[in-house]
Amino acid sequence: MPIIKVPVVHKFGIVCHDEHKKLQQRLLAKYLKETLPATKKKKHVNPYELTEQFVEDFNYALQTESKGKFIELAKKMLARCKRRSGLSTLGIGKYVNLPVAWAEAILLLQCKGEIHEEAVEILLISLDHAPLVPDHIPVLFFLAESVLYRLCYDTVEKPHLFSCEIKLSKLGFLVFLRLLLFYFFGYQGFSEEHRSRLHVGLKALAASEVSYQPYPNILFMVHFMLKAGEVICETSVLSQTSLASDASLQEKPAKSFSDTSPMGTGGSVELNPEQKQFKIKPFLWHSLLVWVCVQNSCSNIDEVLKHVLFYKEELHQEDWLESVLGLMVLGETAKLNMSCLRVLMDLVRDFISSSLPLQKQKKIYKGNFSCWLWPVGYIYTNLLKEVCLHGTSADLQKTAFLGFCDCVKEHKGDKRLRGAGLLDLLSYRSSPDDRHDPFWVIRYGVVYNLVVLRSELAGDVTREGLRNAVWRSLQKQKNIEKDSHVLEALRVAEAESEGPKDPFIASKEKGSSIPSKAPSSQSIGWRVATSMCHHFLPPIGPDIPLPRPPIQKPPLIPRRESELSVKEKKAKRLTLREELLLAGVPKYPYPDYLTRTEIALRRIIETQWERELEMRLKLEEKLLALELKEKQKLEEERFKKIMKWRLEKLNKTTKPYELPHKQAEEEEEEEEEDEELTESCSSTQLSSAQLSRA
Repeated sequence: MPIIKVPVVHKFGIVCHDEHKKLQQRLLAKYLKETLPATKKKKHVNPYELTEQFVEDFNYALQTESKGKFIELAKKMLARCKRRSGLSTLGIGKYVNLPVAWAEAILLLQCKGEIHEEAVEILLISLDHAPLVPDHIPVLFFLAESVLYRLCYDTVEKPHLFSCEIKLSKLGFLVFLRLLLFYFFGYQGFSEEHRSRLHVGLKALAASEVSYQPYPNILFMVHFMLKAGEVICETSVLSQTSLASDASLQEKPAKSFSDTSPMGTGGSVELNPEQKQFKIKPFLWHSLLVWVCVQNSCSNIDEVLKHVLFYKEELHQEDWLESVLGLMVLGETAKLNMSCLRVLMDLVRDFISSSLPLQKQKKIYKGNFSCWLWPVGYIYTNLLKEVCLHGTSADLQKTAFLGFCDCVKEHKGDKRLRGAGLLDLLSYRSSPDDRHDPFWVIRYGVVYNLVVLRSELAGDVTREGLRNAVWRSLQKQKNIEKDSHVLEALRVAEAESEGPKDPFIASKEKGSSIPSKAPSSQSIGWRVATSMCHHFLPPIGPDIPLPRPPIQKPPLIPRRESELSVKEKKAKRLTLREELLLAGVPKYPYPDYLTRTEIALRRIIETQWERELEMRLKLEEKLLALELKEKQKLEEERFKKIMKWRLEKLNKTTKPYELPHKQAEEEEEEEEEDEELTESCSSTQLSSAQLSRA
């Protein structure tokens, strides 16, 4: 233990020993009181730790000078949240931690401004393509409670509809869909505490659903959350709307299949032995079979599609959750196969046509569309939009938009629903009076999804024709539509595509760094179909043929030429190998099949190379001839220029180093005269010599 010596200053002279000890104790206590708090280690605080206190400080700082500092810090937290969410890797990776990322995103969602918007986008994209893992159940309950709180206690109290409510309803739909699947699969993790808190939020949502009656796009999400919440909590939610009653919910676990099954099974079929309380219905079961057939390219897909059509009456049951799931599975198959798209369109066309006499039996008031199961028809419009957007071929996209026939021209005066394409549903009315038409929700869904489709196709040059067709159909519908509810769909979808219109959002900057959505092969519909097939259907392996023992051929016995008769020689022509064996050449080193194939391939390569070499030589000869011709042409042009210059400058037409014609003749005459003179001189010299001799 260290010895602390405190200096004592004697201000009053000499003191006694007791007083000296008391003074030392007082000074030591004062010293320890002042120095010990400073010597304690300060707790390390992470500046990037996301807490509720940070959210409060952020929202308060937006009105102060430290606004930029908090926004920069929140953007760094968003970047970390994107990395943990695995937005670019479909929720899979080394640094991906989806529960932590979703919890951080739901906290950042409480911030105002662009941080709020990007946090919602991160959650929507991540929940759309993330894998289904049972460890996510606790954080999904937390997300569900947070979404219900925001919808019930924040947005509903506002006098107008904002784009934030649409995104929150989509977020709630994705969260409750995942929780519903986990409940169907029988995973453990649904504690009573979670269910009780969720039940409180569902009651508040059921009380506030009336405000969303004019907006079926949000009302469908709200009804799905309520129906799924009732199944998960295993209790009914008190509501006076078109939701299921307590009796229907109590009868749900005891429901079974009808005895009329085309597969000859009869009664209820429990496909998962571990999950005893949930019994899958035939329509959903056969929809999953269609998905398996499409994924494995089975040849008996037409028979399975006939069975799906056989159970089309199940779409009219009050418990429509499994019907919606079955249509979602069929929608995924319709993106890949034309036959599946045809069956899906026939199913919904018959469903709407058969719903017409049912709704006539009930008393219809203005704006009342709860007299028929409209959620089944509304989800179908979303599926057609997805096929137009993510169909694997142009024919699938075109068919989902136009239908299989030109029903408008062929049956112009017929009021019956002839097709189930987007254009067919856009012009469908069950009654001439729009005020008493309960099927206006179908036109609402078509208009809403067409506007969303047009905004999704913006910038895609390859599908500009589809986008123009969508725009023309919307403009035409604006001129002929009289129902105010359907016209409201245009304003709602355009406001959603343009940006947030929420009082919580202070500002929005363009150029968000959120990546694009995942491909259709990894969307929530694909996850639903794959996971349900994995849990409710037996595993199907690849079609691998069983190995067969090779056929043993009798070996060739070499025989001498003397043993062969003359008749055999004439009747059969021996092969080269047989001739070599008969000649006494051993089997090896005779080349085997691979060696002969290599030799033949080498010959082919050499022959091809010789041909190419000949072609190159011919090409070089042609190039040399062209170069020589070009060179001669240049020489002729140069000579013509020289001759022109000689004519202009020297007034001569002769070639260089060439004498004129007359001058040449004179020179020739002079040469002849010189020769004659020389001859005459030589003759005179001879005569003088002769005279001298004489």
